[in-house]
Amino acid sequence: YRTSSINNRRYLGNKYKLLPFITKVVEEQCPDITSMADIFAGTGAVSSAFMDKALITNDLMYSNYICNFAWFGAQSYDPQVIIDSVVGYNNLSQLEDNYMTEHFANTYFSYEDCARIGMIREDIEQRFREGALNERERALLITSLLYAMDKIAKTCGHYDAYRKNATFDTSLELFVPLAETHNNPQNLCFNQDANELVKTLSADLVYIDPPYNSRQYCDAYHLLENVARWEKPPVYGVAKKMNRDTLKSKYCTQSATEAFEDLISTIQAKYI
Repeated sequence: YRTSSINNRRYLGNKYKLLPFITKVVEEQCPDITSMADIFAGTGAVSSAFMDKALITNDLMYSNYICNFAWFGAQSYDPQVIIDSVVGYNNLSQLEDNYMTEHFANTYFSYEDCARIGMIREDIEQRFREGALNERERALLITSLLYAMDKIAKTCGHYDAYRKNATFDTSLELFVPLAETHNNPQNLCFNQDANELVKTLSADLVYIDPPYNSRQYCDAYHLLENVARWEKPPVYGVAKKMNRDTLKSKYCTQSATEAFEDLISTIQAKYI
């Protein structure tokens, strides 16, 4: 099996390349901090540079929340469970029709890969319901699946459209995420509206990286969100999108200024 780290994922506005700059500023300007909140965490790239602190992550999208919980969650997990699961999923041979083949076959993914994605995702949920996986193990396996999907999707980096008549030349392969087995027990991961969340928490340092254009992240990543939630909603249109009304961010609209003002005035932190 192969392994992956947190930064093996393409994502709009990812700050991975800015980490040396961000950490330098924090070291020079924010002495003696023991807790850090990343409230528009996205893929968690910035949070990953502050693993020595008590971490709070938050993202409005469940698909990001579940990845952040996989990487930073306070719950411990059994690495062997993840390895065995990934090896088993990569060796799936008897494919069956499911929600994914019905709606997405030969769009972003081949029929075979859709069958795999649906079967793997269903199995993760079933094992979690039966108590064979704890919450963190579930999150790690979903994260592994989302990263694997992202690697092979026939898109231009996100899911606003797929490439018609594309050749499906690579097939789904899950990697084992190299996540710390025991993170800081004080770490917290949230899946909330940031403006609501800051009313209830405080941290020494709060890092904010809201969306800064009119493109909604839930439009670009609707398919990953769909698989992460696994509620099997109806999808529509050429891009096969589900209903995303509850996932829209105020920061992508005309009311961004007011939202930002409200956020800054509410944050309880030594440093922003």
